[in-house]
Amino acid sequence: MDKALFQQLNRIYAPLHSRALRLTQALAQRGIKAEWGWYNNHSVRVDGEYQTEEFPIPVVDVGGLCEIGLDSDGCWLEFRLPREAALAFDWGRLAEGLEVYGVDDYLLDFYRAGMDIAGIAGRIEASAEQAVNAALYFPADVEDQVLLAAVEDCRRRKDSNKA
Repeated sequence: MDKALFQQLNRIYAPLHSRALRLTQALAQRGIKAEWGWYNNHSVRVDGEYQTEEFPIPVVDVGGLCEIGLDSDGCWLEFRLPREAALAFDWGRLAEGLEVYGVDDYLLDFYRAGMDIAGIAGRIEASAEQAVNAALYFPADVEDQVLLAAVEDCRRRKDSNKA
C-alpha cells in the first residue's frame, strides 16, 4: 500500500476506532451491554441525493436499544419504534438533528429537515410501514456525554413501554 494513503487512512480511522472503544466501555460502566464492529453500505444524503458508503465505519450496537454510528464528519444514534409507538411518540422533543424514515423502505422519509414535524404521525399512518427508524444526527465533535444521554433516553423509553 502507498505510504501516504496508509497514513491518511490511519488519520481518519484511528479516532473512530478509539471513540467506539471509549463509548463501549462507558456503556458497560453504566450496565448497558454494547458491542461494536466495522460496517459499510450505509445510505447517506450527499448534496440531497442518497449515496452508499462503500467504506466501513464503526457502529456500536447498544443492547438492542439503539445503534451509534461514527463517521469522519459526524455521528448518529438510531432507534426503532413499532408503528403504534411511533404514532404516539412526541417527536417535537427530538426536533434538532432528527430524521424519521421507514424500516422496510428506508428511503421513505416521514421527517427530515425542512419538513413539518407536526405531520410525522399522519405520514406514518398513511404508510404501510409497521415500524419506523429514527436517527439523531450530531456533529463529529459532539461530546460522548451527549451520546450517552441519548442512549439513556432510549433506555428510559423502552423501560416505560414495558410498564
